[in-house]
Amino acid sequence: MTAWNRFWFSTSRRYSIGFFRILLCTWLIADFIDFLPAMDLVMKRGETFMDPCAGLRWIGRLVPPLADAADFLPALRIAACILAPLALVGLGTRFSLFLLALVNFTLRSYQNSWTYVGHASILPSIALFVLVVAPGVKAWSLDALLEAWRARRRGEKFVLFDRLAGPPAAVWPVHLILATAAIVYFSSGVAKVRWSAADWTSGRTLQWYLQGNGGDRRLGHWTQFFTARRETPPEQKFRDPWGLDKIVNSTMSTPAGRALGSSLPACACLAWATLLLELAFPALFFLPRPAQYALLAAATAFHAGIGVLMGIDFGGWATLFLAAVDWNAVLRRAGEILPGLHASRRDN
Repeated sequence: MTAWNRFWFSTSRRYSIGFFRILLCTWLIADFIDFLPAMDLVMKRGETFMDPCAGLRWIGRLVPPLADAADFLPALRIAACILAPLALVGLGTRFSLFLLALVNFTLRSYQNSWTYVGHASILPSIALFVLVVAPGVKAWSLDALLEAWRARRRGEKFVLFDRLAGPPAAVWPVHLILATAAIVYFSSGVAKVRWSAADWTSGRTLQWYLQGNGGDRRLGHWTQFFTARRETPPEQKFRDPWGLDKIVNSTMSTPAGRALGSSLPACACLAWATLLLELAFPALFFLPRPAQYALLAAATAFHAGIGVLMGIDFGGWATLFLAAVDWNAVLRRAGEILPGLHASRRDN
């Protein structure tokens, strides 16, 4: 029990949840550049085939008017454009984060209510809610700077860097974000072993995608298509690819992906590396810090590889890994490019 409490509820200067707030909001703003305009297409969809996802139903219970998000999408998009910069710079930090998390989650949930699921944005959207209640989230914010200015006017003496970095904070927000990622990775690895087995480890499944065969089955410009399970009765399979028995995610491979996909041994090596990474990710919390960084770097390279070979952007997941970095130490070492903030410069 002592180890459990220490894992979740101890405090440390190692993590800067405030600086991570800046990084996550920066990614979110970059993602909004494509995501928010694309909501025009979502708003044009007929509601006949809309099936509200669990997230939208949850939001509807908390804020009933948002259950019919279509009526609020234009206003929600404007709110997202305002709230994301406010949360990034930390003005009304916790309140702006709460509204941003709610607005972002509603928009993503509405997008995911037509069978499409934006996997790349799910964990970052959850992480926003963690930041809302995270101790130390006001570090490196305009709120902290204004508090320091008021303290200076009262005659208090302090190191500005230390004041902005804040006191040691609880580690549970970072551990919770990384533990959520670990559950997703491990579950994905178990699913590969359970359902794919030799089809995955042989490299054939990965090769099928990298060679562009997934894209050959696409319906128009959509990245998903319908099919039937193997055990589906023959009289039901005539619906392929228009049936509603099973939905399969598809992708268009990149030139680099098609080149790599021509080699089954190379695909098998990548398939095994992916499986090992996913199954080993929960070990992150039991490794020394250098090994932790190595595992997180491997996961980042994994997502970069998906982008290069398959054209799918999982940058938001890689951003989550940055929560594990000791940003205060990084900023201290970069003090020469942050005039006035370095800890060695004390006010008398």
